[in-house]
Amino acid sequence: MAEMTAADAAEHLQVSQRQVRRLASKGVLATTRVVGRTLLLDAASVHQLAGRVRHNGRPWTAATAWAALALLSGQNAPWMDSAALSRLRHRLRGARATEVAWLARGRARVHQMQGWGRDNGLIVTGVSALREPQLAALFDLSPAERGVDGYVAARHFDDVVTNLGLFDDIEGDVTVRVVPDDAGYTLDRPLIAAVAVDLSESLDTREAAAGERVLDDLLDAFRAGDSHTPGRLGVVW
Repeated sequence: MAEMTAADAAEHLQVSQRQVRRLASKGVLATTRVVGRTLLLDAASVHQLAGRVRHNGRPWTAATAWAALALLSGQNAPWMDSAALSRLRHRLRGARATEVAWLARGRARVHQMQGWGRDNGLIVTGVSALREPQLAALFDLSPAERGVDGYVAARHFDDVVTNLGLFDDIEGDVTVRVVPDDAGYTLDRPLIAAVAVDLSESLDTREAAAGERVLDDLLDAFRAGDSHTPGRLGVVW
């Protein structure tokens, strides 16, 4: 695995080292190890981030990010007030897939882990969600056998770690996305928009392209005023 120092990553991304460390703490950049006082990052995650289109404005809070993903998935976001929802709908109507993915990066804290369990206790997303045939067809991707990818509420994280025998491992094949308890979203079902965003951030170029394409389709349907977006795209959950 190629590594990059925080200083080199900052230069590559044209941000401060402090911002690099913040991105690493949120799981946006993958940390491989710390040697003395030097933070080493997975170079692939740095190059991936550099390849995305960065946008002005603060990232959304977790609550706003999940409201956006819910709306794009044809769901309601009852944890948001009407004025905030109106502003969010306006923003989504003028947004592109890359912008939504960038703004929604605070939706969860990402842990790369290893363990003996599968995905019990996780709301599947990314490659794990492709085991659903309709979803695999929507993204035009074959179900992936590798790894596990899923969301869990912060209050249940410790239980999932215990039940699945998980431990942090930068090269592990279990991706656990921990959603803050104040995010509003109840994690009772997968959201198509979340699956699309997660795939769009994949290091696999085909998965990333498929995620971005479906997210753009969801945005087009939202702009068209289709309140049954998933059904319009041929997937009903």
